[in-house]
Amino acid sequence: MFIAMAMLSALACRAFAEDASSIIWPEPGKRATISRPFAGSTITVGVSSRTAGAIDSLTWSGTQFINAYDHGRELQSASSYDGYGECLNPTEAGSDGDAKGLRSSSLLNALEIGPTTLLTRTQMAYFMSPGRPVGTCPRGPGPYKTSRSDDVLTKRVTLGAAGIANAIEYHATFTTAQTHASATFEVATAYMPPDFARFSSFDPTTGEATTLSSKPGEQGMPVIFSTADGSRAMGVYSPGLPQPTMPSLGYGSFDFSTLPGSGNATVKWNCVFRATAIPAGDHTYTCYVLVGTLQDVKAGMRALRTALVSIPAPIARSDAAPTVQAEIVTGVMLFVGTQPGCNAGEVTVDPSYKGCTTAPVGLTLALRSSTGDVAVYAGTEAGIDAGVVTSNPRHLNASTRPIGFLTNVGSGGIQLYVGTQGGCNAGVVSTNPAHLGCRSASLGAAAR
Repeated sequence: MFIAMAMLSALACRAFAEDASSIIWPEPGKRATISRPFAGSTITVGVSSRTAGAIDSLTWSGTQFINAYDHGRELQSASSYDGYGECLNPTEAGSDGDAKGLRSSSLLNALEIGPTTLLTRTQMAYFMSPGRPVGTCPRGPGPYKTSRSDDVLTKRVTLGAAGIANAIEYHATFTTAQTHASATFEVATAYMPPDFARFSSFDPTTGEATTLSSKPGEQGMPVIFSTADGSRAMGVYSPGLPQPTMPSLGYGSFDFSTLPGSGNATVKWNCVFRATAIPAGDHTYTCYVLVGTLQDVKAGMRALRTALVSIPAPIARSDAAPTVQAEIVTGVMLFVGTQPGCNAGEVTVDPSYKGCTTAPVGLTLALRSSTGDVAVYAGTEAGIDAGVVTSNPRHLNASTRPIGFLTNVGSGGIQLYVGTQGGCNAGVVSTNPAHLGCRSASLGAAAR
């Protein structure tokens, strides 16, 4: 699935995948959807048991943007390690052997659905069955003996990212079970219908678009796929790309529009991060998907960059060097509740926190820039602390995930505070030093 996709033979349809016993699907056919209005229609994103929670449908204005022909397609995540390519390739939606069936070799362990957000946690299958030799694998069969890896993908999808109606935040955490010398994290990839065969790169800083050929490969600028008339388009952007040491990589485009067989033809883009000396544990990245007309996608991408990044974007040049700014822009976007009686003053990672209005306040730092920077966390447990930003990794004795660091108090940016009064606001990060009328202390500042 990872870069070059094998042509697959169909399997007979089997029973639905056996998800974890805690999974409750809210819609018939073991499906779940979220939606948000945009431009006179509705953006609707769907996931299913068949794909172990991977996105197998994205529609707007009567158009399906996703090809879900087999388990290597969809809009999903995958990783590849140590130069093995597809032969050490944990994949969210399932394996090559799952083909067109209704069953996934991946295991969905968690599903949370809100009006405009969804979260899934999936133990990913290896794309190739154990021991299978594949011509696209540089090192031969992968060093595993089971069909399902121990790697876990946790993704959060949010419609209306940063207040941009046609922007979708795709936030992925790869929890690797083992150390690796190198990793390629395909944070998000979308296989689309062949009608979207007009490829272009787009600079959201200048608004300049450049036509791309159908030749497969990566480059350092965001990509947009559109229909010939520009009436439908999808693009991808990440403020963390291109990576400073790889200025000509990050966004891939691939044309499989001539594959034979009904429904088989497709085109693909991806949003890719690479790393070396990978420890076991969490590795988190964010990509943003934009949909609409070609002009909608361009406008949305420019607005999104403005909302997320208040410093110049990294320049895609061969002599680009790592900078502190490039690390800063890889942080997580923070929002503050603005609706009295609901979420006012509370800092969150969810732009629709508690179903009420919010406003952007800045970003966390991806890496600590000085000893005074403070680690912060986001709650992940539905019904307890989901979405709230806290300084306590065990806030309310519930689960959280690290989201980076706040800068030193007084270093610029919007100053944030943390509640210190038990039974009132303890651990909750706020823009209000008297949040809920209780004691707080200065914590740090959101990067601008």
